[in-house]
Amino acid sequence: MRRLLRWIGYAVLLALIALVAVAAVVAYFRPDAEPAGAAVAPAAPVRLVVPKLDLRAYVVPIEVEPSGVLHPPDDVHEVGWWKRSARPGAKNGPTLLTGHTVSSGGGVMDRLGKLEPGDRVVVRTKAGRVAYEATDVRVLSRRELAQRRQELFGRGGPARLVLVTCTDWDGHVYESNVVVTAEPV
Repeated sequence: MRRLLRWIGYAVLLALIALVAVAAVVAYFRPDAEPAGAAVAPAAPVRLVVPKLDLRAYVVPIEVEPSGVLHPPDDVHEVGWWKRSARPGAKNGPTLLTGHTVSSGGGVMDRLGKLEPGDRVVVRTKAGRVAYEATDVRVLSRRELAQRRQELFGRGGPARLVLVTCTDWDGHVYESNVVVTAEPV
């Protein structure tokens, strides 16, 4: 009987160890595993994670063209970071990320307009993870976006994440943009 109890004790101990190991692995890979309010040194983004949209994409630096247009990366599965915008983790200014919407599907940001205030967005950098909470999701015409460019993309103001993609495909051109603003949490 003692032997049986000892074996049951060992089995329970092994089960607890396995459970703790699984919990540690899950916590490590969760996109929002950083403690709330954890400070991360400003660094270039390398990955965008939007759990609600099941979006996980690599981020590459992009630059404004001489014509003044900021195009997403050529690869429709990548997200572009305007390298003159703030680095995630900075105390001030917007971090601007943009990606493609494809009218037939397959663009990295096809479903960006499905986000709602309160949804979590995580930007991974080599320095750590910066978690954001969506505060505003809106569709702006190209004209409205141009008129509000300083408000949305200006280098001052509090730290924030701005996600932008196209929407309203008319068969020839996208007429509007989805713009998501998020604050660090």
